[in-house]
Amino acid sequence: SELITQGPIVNKFEKKISKYTKSKFSVAYNSGSSALTAACHSLGLKEKDILWTCPNTYVASSNCGLHCGATIDFVDIDENTHNISVDLLLKKLKKSKIEKKLPKIIVVVHFAGLPCDMKEIYDLSRKYKFKIIEDASHALGSKYMNEKIGSCKFSDATVFSFHPVKIITTAEGGMVTCNNVSTYNNLRKFRENGITRELSNKKKFVKGNWFYEQHTLGHNFRLSELHSALGLSQSDRIDSFIKKRNNIANRYRKNLCNLPINFQET
Repeated sequence: SELITQGPIVNKFEKKISKYTKSKFSVAYNSGSSALTAACHSLGLKEKDILWTCPNTYVASSNCGLHCGATIDFVDIDENTHNISVDLLLKKLKKSKIEKKLPKIIVVVHFAGLPCDMKEIYDLSRKYKFKIIEDASHALGSKYMNEKIGSCKFSDATVFSFHPVKIITTAEGGMVTCNNVSTYNNLRKFRENGITRELSNKKKFVKGNWFYEQHTLGHNFRLSELHSALGLSQSDRIDSFIKKRNNIANRYRKNLCNLPINFQET
């Protein structure tokens, strides 16, 4: 390839993930952490807002809110699924509504790839007016109600990580999927230092392809062509990687079943 930073391979990788998850849009980032921060920013999280997540997750699930100046709080997990407890979430929402401290965004984490009860959480979001980000770092390829995680049927955005311990890898990298065009445009601008090169903004006197405008403050969170090429090749093997992981998990269940250990079927 003639390009190693910005080029067509990034776009191909993004389209591949959108096709796989059946989302309208995908935006690639240089890490899952930066993808979470971009998702919060693109959904309008700001200072004095509140973000909730669960406590048994990597720091990025809460730090993304701190980077936007928001206050962080936690909702405890269900002891059977290790995902955010819908019952405790409802209880906390009722109390917070009285105290006028409702969250603007809730980051739900699909722990070890097991999807949260997304429809229940989505129904609560309609009632209590909060937005949902799925931290699906573990969950590329998982399904919920016969829909791939990342379709954003029950959320505003889904974030994947491509760190080496995840389902596929780009060495370091991440992706945000969404279905809203405004969110998509915000995600792209935030990734590229707040810059847009869209032709709709092009001035009549400008000639050539060098035109760009900075519309907002952003970061250089771009994923390179090199990393995207690795992700593109890995994406063909998502289902085979998941099958291998499930085979390993079943081997543990089979060989450890006579020990005094409780296994949860997920």
